Amino acid sequence: MKKQEAAWWGTFKLEEQNARFWEIGPMLLGIERLAKEWRLASYSSEDLEKNTIKIAQEDCPDFPKDKLQFRRYVFHHTDPTIILTPTLADRSQVSRAETSFSIPPDEHITIYVSSPVWVRIETGSGILLDEIPSIRQSDTWHGPNTREGELCYSSRTFCRTNIEELPIRQHRVLTPVVIHNHHYTPLLIEQLSLPLSHLSIFADENGGLWTEEIVIKNELHNNHIVKQSKGAPHMAKNAILISKPRFPLKPMNFISLFYSLLTE
Repeated sequence: MKKQEAAWWGTFKLEEQNARFWEIGPMLLGIERLAKEWRLASYSSEDLEKNTIKIAQEDCPDFPKDKLQFRRYVFHHTDPTIILTPTLADRSQVSRAETSFSIPPDEHITIYVSSPVWVRIETGSGILLDEIPSIRQSDTWHGPNTREGELCYSSRTFCRTNIEELPIRQHRVLTPVVIHNHHYTPLLIEQLSLPLSHLSIFADENGGLWTEEIVIKNELHNNHIVKQSKGAPHMAKNAILISKPRFPLKPMNFISLFYSLLTE
């Protein structure tokens, strides 16, 4: 994994009547500060492979003005600083494999699933302005029927198995998923649902973004074990926590997570 020099998140100062612009992968973001108002403009490109990172530029990039989304926030007086933080989606993400695969009995594999980052925008005093996804994802229903399940985001970007092939993309977050098949029959993997709202984000020394590792064990007699590691995964070197989960997941919740992760 190659090093990416600078991170787009952090605290930035803006003088009154000034604006700054960010390019975060396929996302363009503009923030303008007035005496009593913050203005945001954003756009998500259809080029999902775009990996450009430009930070707090004074020159406005080529925004498609007819596709921009504008937001205004009115204050008694605006704070001189703005804080950008990577966060994860407010729902689970269902990633469908382009080609399904099976894990033979007594085998295990680590797959790396990527998820689009959301940009959390706050004032220096901690007032939340908005959370904007870097990529617009479609909705999908994940469950055994229309009455049981949950509304999720859908993704066709599923997984990679070789960490050396993983590019550093600061608009996507990687989740290592370790799957053990202790059953006597092959385990078919067609899709994977990640509980993104229960995961943290860590930044490694190269600027890559990671969540905790998830371990899934497919046992005999319909006994399934799902665990979430504490802290950053071991492959994220010198990682620091930059975003806590929206909803911390209690250990007892993992009892029923296996089916929601791999089936339905």
